[in-house]
Amino acid sequence: MAAAESSTRVDDAYEWLLAEITGFRLRSGSPLSENRLAQQLGISRTPVREALQRLEKEGLVKRTDNARFTVSQLTATEVNDACDLLELLDTYICRKAASTLTDADAAVLKGYVDDMYAAAGRDDRAAWALADQLFHRSANALAGNVLVAETVRETRRRIQRFWLRAASLQSRLRSCAEEYDELYRAMVANDAAAIEPAVKKHIGHMRERMLEMIAAAAILLGDD
Repeated sequence: MAAAESSTRVDDAYEWLLAEITGFRLRSGSPLSENRLAQQLGISRTPVREALQRLEKEGLVKRTDNARFTVSQLTATEVNDACDLLELLDTYICRKAASTLTDADAAVLKGYVDDMYAAAGRDDRAAWALADQLFHRSANALAGNVLVAETVRETRRRIQRFWLRAASLQSRLRSCAEEYDELYRAMVANDAAAIEPAVKKHIGHMRERMLEMIAAAAILLGDD
């Protein structure tokens, strides 16, 4: 029971910090005091530290030279760099996956696209994000390049954590599902020429939204 309670406290601290960081309520570069956070959340330092360590692995917080945690910077440059990388690697993965796609594999991918449409209709961001994750996990497995898959997964996860918090996302979920549908159809047809623009369309829209969010947060917080 004690272990379960401890795990719950870690999860609660993690979810709270995640929401504060991706909602831009904790500014980039802000120090994260374990003692202050523990007092604020009404828990001990241990689950706070474990939550911070989890966020550190995901790139959302980092340690300074004196081993203290701060909120990682999320800049327009980082967003552009991440999206440039995703355009290249997603194109590679989807082309390679398409070359090995069986009817059964195609049916699995189509199921995830259908799940995205359904989640968009309910404005269920968690369900949409899960279907998105499973689509990419399947494509990564079909492509068979573990190193590329890990790089793409970590890069996408950090950017999408912010993107999925956008207040105006509901209308985008439907169009994003349509973009995945377009990509799916290009993969089923094994149309290498059509895969790249489909990937770039989706990543391009995510890039635009992320840059808008960073600009809006800078105005709200008074950053230069």
